Amino acid sequence: MRIALSMAIGVGMLLTLVGQADEPTAEEKKAVSAAQLLKGKPGIDTTLHPNARVAVRFDTATDATLVALAKYPQIGAIQALDGTACTTRGFTALQSLPNLRRLTLNKSRVTDKDLALIAGCKNLQLLVLPESGITDNGLAAVTKLTRLEHLDLSDNPRLTDKAIEHIKTLERLEVLLLNKTGITDTGLYELAPLEGLRTLNVAATKVTAEAAEKFPTQMPNLRVVRR
Repeated sequence: MRIALSMAIGVGMLLTLVGQADEPTAEEKKAVSAAQLLKGKPGIDTTLHPNARVAVRFDTATDATLVALAKYPQIGAIQALDGTACTTRGFTALQSLPNLRRLTLNKSRVTDKDLALIAGCKNLQLLVLPESGITDNGLAAVTKLTRLEHLDLSDNPRLTDKAIEHIKTLERLEVLLLNKTGITDTGLYELAPLEGLRTLNVAATKVTAEAAEKFPTQMPNLRVVRR
């Protein structure tokens, strides 16, 4: 269910096929062509930054993929269903994309060091990193991503209540997926400062049914905690 949800979000938010949106500029066409040569599925997404409307999805991405994409500032969204081959080299390259808004790696091996590099993409609004190797200490890097609205850290069992210290600083957060992590009732209640939170998933954690039912009553925009 978690993987299906993340994939649906990625496809739905990232891809509007060329021809169904505003006519791409000459520079956008170059970026689209480059993504196609890399075996990606590119398109124009008019909800992205006006100077970076190209969104591209890959079945598999590597460091070479990310390095090549980084040459095109018109790219505003990247999704890889399998990003396990992406490492420090690729994530360093992404910092060259000034208006990268969305990064989705449905499966990856992102480490704390890698996350620190990803956090260099300071305009990210959506970050999906399930099944990675992130720890509580490493998650401190996300505090630099002050524009984040959507964060998926599912299937990261090394994340515990200590991780919430960093997550709760993300004042714009609306969607937070923490299923299959080590969060407990204590961590759940520490999310209270996130008044804009609309969607919260803590399935397969140590959060109790009682806490999941009570917590939304304290949050102005959160109707239910998915557990």
